Amino acid sequence: MNARDYLASLEFHGIKLGLDNIRFLLNAAGDPHRRYPVVHVAGTNGKGSVVAMLASILQAAGYRVGRFTSPHLLDLEERFVLDGIPIAPDELDKQLAYFQALAQEMPHPPTYFELCTAVAFRWFEKEAVDVAVVEVGMGGRFDSTNVVEPVACAITNIDLEHMQYLGTTVEAIAFEKAGIIKPQVPVVVAEQQPAPLRVIQERADADGSPVLRLGRDFHYRLRGEDPFAHAIDFDGGTWHIAEAPLALAGRYQGENAATALALAGVLQSTFPRVNEEAARSGLAGARWPCRMEKVIDAPPVILDVAHNPAGVRRLAAELKQCVAVLAVSSDKDAAAMIRELDCVAADLILTRYEGRRAAEISALEVAAAGRPHRCFETLESAIAAGIAAASAERPLVITGSIFTAGQARRILMDRYGVAPLRF
Repeated sequence: MNARDYLASLEFHGIKLGLDNIRFLLNAAGDPHRRYPVVHVAGTNGKGSVVAMLASILQAAGYRVGRFTSPHLLDLEERFVLDGIPIAPDELDKQLAYFQALAQEMPHPPTYFELCTAVAFRWFEKEAVDVAVVEVGMGGRFDSTNVVEPVACAITNIDLEHMQYLGTTVEAIAFEKAGIIKPQVPVVVAEQQPAPLRVIQERADADGSPVLRLGRDFHYRLRGEDPFAHAIDFDGGTWHIAEAPLALAGRYQGENAATALALAGVLQSTFPRVNEEAARSGLAGARWPCRMEKVIDAPPVILDVAHNPAGVRRLAAELKQCVAVLAVSSDKDAAAMIRELDCVAADLILTRYEGRRAAEISALEVAAAGRPHRCFETLESAIAAGIAAASAERPLVITGSIFTAGQARRILMDRYGVAPLRF
């Protein structure tokens, strides 16, 4: 079995939280994750945007930056990025084959994500990165990325997600995400709700870890009403920036940009070339595809990976009215996601993406609970109907899952001339 097929076969093992497998793989590889500084980012929503913006800032400062995120939109290579360029396919094959051989000695096979994590850490060592910015896959405490000893970490926000693994309350989920906090390592926290914030603070206090909290230790103000053209004012105590343009769309990116800037401030003692010029350049040049990304101007077509009610709520807050194409995964709360779209979706189109995890259209119809909607059997036909119904005043928004956004991006690239992904 070749390495790609072996990796694909690991999907059938599902999700197994724990660190034994990843420690085995990395120990056998010489512990590559200990050879460079790491910044570790957890959270329910926004963590990928924080990773993208911070990596862009560090790169603008002249550092060699590895970035590990998940899942991917189109191609596996997207998870492993060096200075904005995904890993070459042949290099990825070599890394996968290396760990495939090591895995034969394991008492239990690794998961898909564990193998990807090991590949990222070893590739970053090979490429001699100055720093790696790493996104937690799920939760934090038992996520396979949580073998790192970071120079800084961040928790973006807490909401109900993956409750079968992380718990059924925001406090329980906060406990899992706070598991990335390490003794004496600074942690930047954007969460504002008192209950989960208390859990995070208690963990940090127990570890003697300095906490920088949004609204207490750093502040921001967003300038501009257009969600596709705005700027941020940031005050982080000793670190001030005024009217820095943001490349990533959506007013909610203000919180993510502030978190990235707070992290950048923490990192200045380790990476002295991080300055205001690098921060401005990094925020203006950050790329994170399918996060409220406008890919067609006329009629406007927007792709977004929102895959839970909190993400859809943030997306809906950016819109006045839209045509919405929605396809979600079967384990998500489709009814709550549809409710969040109620106030903006003048035309609700239900469909499914291709894949075993997709919710059936019949299930989405039940979730719609009598709301007016249309159904299309394929995502491609739903997109065509959505474009036909969209206008300058009612953009087409395609959302519901990272799988929806990725497959839609492929269709739009193949059929409508949309540009390839950029990182």
